[in-house]
Amino acid sequence: MYTINVIDTIGDVHVLEFKKFEYRNLMELLVNRLYDEIGDCKGRGLCGTCHIRVHSSHTSMQFFEGLEHNILKNQLEYYPNSRLACQILLDEHVDTMQIEIIGGD
Repeated sequence: MYTINVIDTIGDVHVLEFKKFEYRNLMELLVNRLYDEIGDCKGRGLCGTCHIRVHSSHTSMQFFEGLEHNILKNQLEYYPNSRLACQILLDEHVDTMQIEIIGGD
């Protein structure tokens, strides 16, 4: 069992437990356990509504070049540690990661 620490859009902190590959990606975990308001494109990396910031991670969480980078750089709030939750797989690399949900602009 793995955990991820999530700061939601109003500043509340949640600790979510998950099994490896229990969900297709981080966005699906967030939608299922916290929200129904992110992921307008259903996880295809096209809309930016699952925009998050990675505050701490054991692994480098650099964004993928191309589509994810293009979507993120067009967000009103863009940070060096910005990612799309739909592009992050749920495995041991995200265990104990701390993220903040920004959402789409």
